Amino acid sequence: MNDKIFGEYLRSLRKSQNPPMTQEQLAKAIGRSKMTVSQFEKGKNAPPQGELLEKIISTLTLTTEQENRLRFLSSESRRTVPCDIEDYFFENPSICKAIRAAQASSANDAFWNELSGRLKKNNDQED
Repeated sequence: MNDKIFGEYLRSLRKSQNPPMTQEQLAKAIGRSKMTVSQFEKGKNAPPQGELLEKIISTLTLTTEQENRLRFLSSESRRTVPCDIEDYFFENPSICKAIRAAQASSANDAFWNELSGRLKKNNDQED
């Protein structure tokens, strides 16, 4: 499984359902044609976004990590902010300031992983 390409990841998630889901079953559940699902999986259509992507996610039985990965891969190919965090991003201008500061300091993925781990830990302690 290639979890770095939207279409291949979508195909692997669809097939990992118990029982495995066909393209036709997924298409019917999201109100699209089998050809549309096939085109997404082959990378011939741009990955879905917005409501259509959310329909796909809600149709498949996914972990939170899988949902987030699917959203990220969809957005990455379009070079956009994932739709599930877009509103939060624009409602909190300090996020942009933090990203610019990290960019200026050459922060890498390890920095962001450590930061998100601390935020999650902090959030878990508040619950």
